Parts: sequence; structure tokens; C-alpha cells
Amino acid sequence: MNRTLIIIIFIVIIVFALGAGYYFYAPSGNAPSAGQNTPSQGRVIEEKLVIPDTKSITGSEGRVVDQGAISIALVPKDDNEKVIVPGAVLSVKGSYDLAKPEAAKWSSDAQLAFIKSLGAVTLEGKSSQWQIAFSSKIKKGKGYEVVIQGDGIVSQKEVDSGAVGGETPPNFADRDSLWALAQLAAIPQFQTASISAIIFSYNPDAKGWDYIIPNSFGKSAVRVR
Repeated sequence: MNRTLIIIIFIVIIVFALGAGYYFYAPSGNAPSAGQNTPSQGRVIEEKLVIPDTKSITGSEGRVVDQGAISIALVPKDDNEKVIVPGAVLSVKGSYDLAKPEAAKWSSDAQLAFIKSLGAVTLEGKSSQWQIAFSSKIKKGKGYEVVIQGDGIVSQKEVDSGAVGGETPPNFADRDSLWALAQLAAIPQFQTASISAIIFSYNPDAKGWDYIIPNSFGKSAVRVR
């Protein structure tokens, strides 16, 4: 009887050991790692960002806008139309907050003229690269350019400039780039549109701020009120 019990216990131990071995050593290739892209996540946009060699700024850069290199659906129909931009960390407001202290070192009266996306834009209003331009009344004919990649400044310099800046809107935090894209997406005719860039620009004639959004239908402006 004792011998039979010992044999049963021995068999149970062997079975348990084999099961544990399979658990720890079984191939894990079927489980995607955190860095892998799955169909439900969307298309990953890989970019080779280039720092612009800016010599001067006219001010029209914030109004006359070219289409960006990468277009994304403003209202994705499914996960296949969604995109992921790994380097898109900051929004328009976030890029301004990072650049403003540097511009203030350049000139105490520095005012924002425009913020322009140079990389791919996400539906959260973030981009992998931003160009931020400031103006100054103290330093006539000069401006200050800050270029951001990811969440860091990669270039900043004084340039010749005819751009005019202004005080940022008091509700800037609530009127960030995400808000601007949501306003455009709410218009029925833009349900099938794609966007490729976003610009936040001061309009000296209206003394106000506009989001300029190049899209598959042309160029649309969203006034900050």
C-alpha cells in the first residue's frame, strides 16, 4: 500500500515538473511585445526629420501654408486609418510653453508670431517637429526661431524677420490644437477629409489668432474666440 502511494506521488511530481517546464520555456512568439505594432493600433509613421536652415522670416509662413508630407484621416473610419507618430509628443500649446522662456531670454518683449508643424500631425493635435517664431518691437527687423523635435529644442537662433506677433489668447489652454481639429471634424463636409499640417498664427489685421489647417479640400481656418 505504501509502495503504491509512493508511486502515485512520484508520478504526480513528474507531471507537475513537465507542466511547469512548458510554462516557463514555451515559445512566446504569439504574444506581441509592447513595442510591436498590431492591427488595432494603427499605422506607425516613421520620419526622418530635418532641421530647417532658416535665414529669414517674412511672416507669410504663418498664413501661406503648403500641404504636409503625410496625410491622415480627420475622422478615421476604422483602426486601419488611425496613425501613430512616435515622436509626436507636444501640442501647439505645449511647444509654445517650451519655447517661450528661450524667446524671453532673447528679448524681454518677445511675442509669438506663429507655430507651424514640420512633422506629421496626430488627431490629438501633436506633431513630431514644430517651428516657433517670435517677434520683438525692441529688436526691429529681427525675430527668434525655435525648432522642437519630440519634447526637446534642437535649434534656436535670431533671424531677419518681418513677422508680427501678439499676446497669446487668455484661453489658449482650452483652445489648443486638439480643440481646433475637433471644430473642423464636427463639420459634416469634413468627415471624409484628411489633414497634413497645422499652424497657429497671429492675424495682425484682425488682432486675433487662427488655426490654419491644410487638408484634402484645401486650407481651412479656425478662429480662436
